[in-house]
Amino acid sequence: DNKDKPFFLYWPTTVPHVALQVPDDSLNEYIGKFDDPPYPGGKGYIPHFKPKAAYAAMITRMDREIGRLMMLITELGLDDDTIFVFVSDNGPLNGTHQGLAGTDCEFFNSNENRRDGKGTLYEGGIRSPGIVRWKGKIKAGSVSDHVTGFEDWMPTLAELVGAKEKSSSSSDGISFAATLLGEKQPEREFLYREFHGYGGQQSLRMGDWKLLRMNLMSSGKAKAKATLSEELYNIATDPAETKNVAAEHPDLVAKMKAIMAAQRTPSADFPMAVLDQ
Repeated sequence: DNKDKPFFLYWPTTVPHVALQVPDDSLNEYIGKFDDPPYPGGKGYIPHFKPKAAYAAMITRMDREIGRLMMLITELGLDDDTIFVFVSDNGPLNGTHQGLAGTDCEFFNSNENRRDGKGTLYEGGIRSPGIVRWKGKIKAGSVSDHVTGFEDWMPTLAELVGAKEKSSSSSDGISFAATLLGEKQPEREFLYREFHGYGGQQSLRMGDWKLLRMNLMSSGKAKAKATLSEELYNIATDPAETKNVAAEHPDLVAKMKAIMAAQRTPSADFPMAVLDQ
């Protein structure tokens, strides 16, 4: 209906989110391919007699539906004028949530050997797919290690479609359009994250360094100070975040904590005892 004028399509599929459920025509493609004991259900999640097969089938079905959409764009002759973006909201159910609802993300290596998963600010929780296709503009098969956050998408897309001046000046986002187009671009000075869940967490990525602070919502001042955890990792040499080197770099930790403090906006809805006292 919109092929003759500019359009925006947002497809927020929940596949392969739990619960495990997929039509039989997709499930049957994977029956018998795995050692796959049944999942009996629990914690509000429905059972499934072939959980690994279901998970694989959900991903395959998602991939197939994306392919149908891309084929339609090609058939309409809109390839050169259409930007495809594929992203995920968070990491998989590795680590803390391993086995939840019958999933087995360790078996599928869903976090590519990064630490932990959804609900944490370790790489397994916040590193997620980012794939962009724009025929004739973005080089096919190109890969970039440019660090970005979700807030960067709006200014990036605005610049790509020629509406850079309409991007909000109050946004924390930084366009990475130049990177997508194969041009050189300065790295982000830092990427800050905080999460109210799982005890309260902060992280700061600055170059190859990443600082995490956890247990920021512990009740009571003494308890909060006693349980506060600070971890520093070099993501370039230790992508799995296995060696905490905070004690070896106190000046760097102090610098990164100062940036965290400047980025934090106190909130009555999302208090963190250690930060707001």
